[in-house]
Amino acid sequence: MRKYLIPILLATPLSVAVPAFAQPADQLPGYRGLDRSANPALRAADEKLIFDTVRQYGSRERASAAFVENGFTFYGRDDLENAMRRFNQAWILAPDNPEVYFGFAVVLHDKGKNCDSVQQFEKALSFNRYVRGMAPDAARVMALCAVDDQKMSQEDRERLLARSDSLYAEALAREPEKGYVHASMATAYYWRGMYAQAWSSVKLARATGGRLPDQFLRFLREKMPEPV
Repeated sequence: MRKYLIPILLATPLSVAVPAFAQPADQLPGYRGLDRSANPALRAADEKLIFDTVRQYGSRERASAAFVENGFTFYGRDDLENAMRRFNQAWILAPDNPEVYFGFAVVLHDKGKNCDSVQQFEKALSFNRYVRGMAPDAARVMALCAVDDQKMSQEDRERLLARSDSLYAEALAREPEKGYVHASMATAYYWRGMYAQAWSSVKLARATGGRLPDQFLRFLREKMPEPV
């Protein structure tokens, strides 16, 4: 299975979210609970999707995997609208596919909805199936949400950051590309104001093949000089 990694962002963690009212149903994860079976046209469209894709791929699970793959292709092109459409179609085909929720999460993240993204990551993780690349991305978004949500209680913030740390530990134990994990941790530590730890992660990222943009390193140097 290919891995899908959230690009390391360089900007402030404060979100600029797209208002939910401006989005059609197919731009919301799982159509935001819309009962599609209650609408004859939507029900017929979903039944046709299932029939056609099962005939092509052999099962709903394989069809869902193909639509997830296509969704991440659109995501890689920064086409978030078509990515979300494909992830929603994959959800119709197999709502127990954790990579569907991984897809929802990365699109929400790129729309600046970090805490909504956390909810989708938690759903993906609840299936207890390790998906390559998902743990470090989930850990990073959890750190962003903890920093981003000014209304979050201190207890909830600490709980979320502990969850992030736990997922990073799991990623370091299981991910084949340690450099990506350390680079992700560097950005998470930066947003948490833990600049010494960020530099330690930068050093480990460099040692394990990870890459960090020069702009991020400039930001970090502005907060704390690079240790010699």
